[in-house]
Amino acid sequence: MTSPILSIVTISFNQAAYLKHCLDSVLSQKHQGVEFIVVDPGSTDGSREILKAHCGGIDQLILEPDAGPADGLNKGFARANGKVGYFINSDDFLLPGAIGRILAFGDSHRDIDVAVCGAWVVDGDGQPLRRLRATLITPERLVDSRAIPVQQGVFFSMEAFRDVGGFNAENRSCWDTELLFNFAMAGKTFAIGHERIGAFRIYDGSLSGGVAGAAHRERLTHDWGRMRARLSPQQRPWPQNLARLARNLANPLNSAEALRMKLAPSSILRAWERDMQVAPLVSPGHDAP
Repeated sequence: MTSPILSIVTISFNQAAYLKHCLDSVLSQKHQGVEFIVVDPGSTDGSREILKAHCGGIDQLILEPDAGPADGLNKGFARANGKVGYFINSDDFLLPGAIGRILAFGDSHRDIDVAVCGAWVVDGDGQPLRRLRATLITPERLVDSRAIPVQQGVFFSMEAFRDVGGFNAENRSCWDTELLFNFAMAGKTFAIGHERIGAFRIYDGSLSGGVAGAAHRERLTHDWGRMRARLSPQQRPWPQNLARLARNLANPLNSAEALRMKLAPSSILRAWERDMQVAPLVSPGHDAP
């Protein structure tokens, strides 16, 4: 049997309303050389039944308690056999052709450890809000928010992942950003791509939508503080206002998307329709037409 090239891990916990969409988005384009691992620590909302209905396409289904999302991801990747790792949350989903774009990008960037590509932001109904394009990643740029890390567009070599110890299981607010931070602190090499890989769903019940409230903000403050404390004096973060300005100047597309959705929503919808079609692969480093 051929060893998988790509290992995709999804963590699932009480997100039955979105889980089937996520699973179908992966399984509809999964092929030989792609491994799909799903971790569910104990959903009680019908997610387990959805997972069992899809178990024929899931290579490894891990149904055991964990200590939070980062720990669940670590459990999944601990069983991964692929050379490249990617993760998509159960309330997000892959765009059509995304697996092909991941493999093509990796094939043309064999000397890098981490790829950070683009994604869509969608609402609770899966309707497009704006596109996201990643920017240069460094430890200080992550900590002061100058960098735009797009989690749904991140994939990495499993060797680099294991080298940094995977996710910090104690991080329950921004475990994905801390993984990138650890990659950067360890001197891993990055490539930024304009390809859009996944869709990031924002809704009232999500962390990004504010469901966790003050408790989540407190965890964020703690986790960001831990990362900031690891920086050297030469990596001093920028003041917040300057960092925000630099972030917008570095990638005006991200700042313009919300305005474009208000003033010219049809242009956003046309771009969305193109990305939702299974189109020819985009050349690495170039945006879709």
